Amino acid sequence: MTQTTISLTGGGVRDAHTLNIVISIDATINIDSQTARRRVTAWVVSEVGNMLVGGEPTLVIGKQTVWRVPIILTSSKVGEVGSVGVIDVNVEDGEINVSEKLREEILENAKHAVSAA
Repeated sequence: MTQTTISLTGGGVRDAHTLNIVISIDATINIDSQTARRRVTAWVVSEVGNMLVGGEPTLVIGKQTVWRVPIILTSSKVGEVGSVGVIDVNVEDGEINVSEKLREEILENAKHAVSAA
C-alpha cells in the first residue's frame, strides 16, 4: 500500500488543536490502472489523434471512484510534449467518461501545445 497525502483547506482547520481524521472507503476496483490507460489510449488514438497516449493514471476517490488518466501529446522529434487533458475511467466497469466537448477540448489543447513547442 502506498502513502496518500490529504490536503485540507478552509477556515475551520485553523482553529483545530487536535485533528483526528478517519477515512473508510469501500470500492470495488475491477479495472487496474494499466487497463484504464490502454482504454484511454485506444480512444484518443481512434477519436482524436495518433500522437496522443494515456499517461500514468491516478486513483481519484469522490462521488465515483475513477482512474484519472492524463492525455499526453507526443512527437517523434521531441518525445513527450505535454499533457493536453484528462479522461476518467470508472474502476468498476471500465467505462470511459468522454463526450464530444471533451474530444474538442483535447484537440484544441493539442493544437496549442504543438504551436508552442
